[in-house]
Amino acid sequence: MLLDLTRELALATPAARYDPFYGLDRPAGPSLRMLDHLTRHGDFRKYVVVLDVSAGLGGVARWLTLRYGCRVVALDPRPRIVAASARLTRRARLAGRVLGVAGVATAIAARDGVFTQIWSVEALHAHGARRPTLGELFRVLRPGSPIALQEIVRRSPGVPARRGSWEAGTLDEWRADLIAAGFHQIEHDDVTDRRAETSAIVLSARARLDERLAAGLPPDDPWHAAAAERRRMEEIVTGSDYRIVHLFAQRPSV
Repeated sequence: MLLDLTRELALATPAARYDPFYGLDRPAGPSLRMLDHLTRHGDFRKYVVVLDVSAGLGGVARWLTLRYGCRVVALDPRPRIVAASARLTRRARLAGRVLGVAGVATAIAARDGVFTQIWSVEALHAHGARRPTLGELFRVLRPGSPIALQEIVRRSPGVPARRGSWEAGTLDEWRADLIAAGFHQIEHDDVTDRRAETSAIVLSARARLDERLAAGLPPDDPWHAAAAERRRMEEIVTGSDYRIVHLFAQRPSV
């Protein structure tokens, strides 16, 4: 359905240069202006190899390579999603630049220090054990290289931690976990007010796709649960108890 809708949209409105699927491969966002903001401490030129953690359908990974020319390994634990991501990557003619890999962030099948950058967009809160995950990301990141995260955080320790499919820490907890993993030069930026998608084309395309999927998929299809989870998350992050932050850190060079 995603590809069919993309073809329909292209008849009326050309896709943005760096967003060939009208944002449909980024079903939970964020906006492209937020992604640009998250790159400001990195270097994503042609020779750079980026690890995109919990990459989903690979929309962010493809945006990175289209925007900057870097190569991206799009890691996700769901083989079905990785297969769909690979199909979209081939459709975008980026098979030589974006590689989809099925795997978990706590046990990455890569040698030490292989990645020039690590990148993750609102994904690590779904990993219950943040410290082991960050420790593994530290291992595969090249010494002297940066990690950039967009994450959901609780505004204060007094906000109850939601448990279930994901759990958000406080900003202080995230900083402590990054330090415990070995990272230094930690910076953060509150970007809550800039998270919302503002493109009318993207918003319209997503609404049309959701409408078609809701009507066309059987009730037991996993998409319905995923859509409900996205709605739940949106309700949470638009409330007063949670914030969206960009976290930047670096693996020491020695």
